[in-house]
Amino acid sequence: MTLTSPPTPAFDGAVLCGGASRRMGRDKATLVLDGRPLAVRVADELGAAGALRVEAVGGDAEALVRAGLTHRPDRWPGDGPLGGIVTALEGPGAEIVVVASCDLLAPDRGALRRVAEVLAATGADVAVPVVSGRAQWLHAAWHRRVAGLLADVFDAGERSVAGATLGLRVATVVELPDGAVRDADRPEDLPDWPTPSPSAPRIGAVQVPAIDVAALRQHLDEGAPLVDVREPDEYAEVRAPGARLVPLGEVPDRLGEIPTDQTVYVICRSGGRSARAVEYLRANGVDAVNVTGGTLAWVESGAPVESGS
Repeated sequence: MTLTSPPTPAFDGAVLCGGASRRMGRDKATLVLDGRPLAVRVADELGAAGALRVEAVGGDAEALVRAGLTHRPDRWPGDGPLGGIVTALEGPGAEIVVVASCDLLAPDRGALRRVAEVLAATGADVAVPVVSGRAQWLHAAWHRRVAGLLADVFDAGERSVAGATLGLRVATVVELPDGAVRDADRPEDLPDWPTPSPSAPRIGAVQVPAIDVAALRQHLDEGAPLVDVREPDEYAEVRAPGARLVPLGEVPDRLGEIPTDQTVYVICRSGGRSARAVEYLRANGVDAVNVTGGTLAWVESGAPVESGS
């Protein structure tokens, strides 16, 4: 007897495009990778997976339509992905809707089709992949019948997608590869994040020298420059005095603003983003040094701070 795969159920697709993209520093939905905006890449894979109709939900309507996508305004713009999911489920269409984030780096038609198949086969309210022990709620298939329930939960103040599903029948999909759900939150997550200029001086494998906040304080007292690579909202909340804001995503474009005639100290929240920035800067001829522990350590040390934009 020959075994055949079950037929692909009828489903629609939705690409969530309304995120604030604070860590990326620019709109992720329209960010171009391999010649196509990220949102278009996801929409194309949904179509190839068998979606009858694909919409972009939220985000920059004009830019998304210009990119060739059908757009639906998010009912609650700027209020998180749960509102976008509710928006995608409302209205007529196929009973199943596969809702995916716009920032998937390698959207996979087989993986997108699979969540729809599991939902149809189990009769659940939502089918969610679990990859490396984490539920991937922004790569899930939803039944339209839960739109009203999710809207009620949202109106009651819930903003977590996982929290909103506590009363639903949830089917898990465990066989998807990690790459199918990998997304891009920060510039360094992108495979084409700018690499050091070929003409710039390089330092072997590019070592990342570091100092602690006590040493930083002494250097700042001597007039050394400090670059803060966090996002504007983090910078406005609290920072070391005199720190100059250059968000990590803007470092390649603003390389010419960084001094090359003296040592530059680089700080972020805890030392991770600043280490990435230091690696890039040193490969491009800047004598940059990372601040271990970052702004958290600076504040904990009792050193003076500034706030405000």
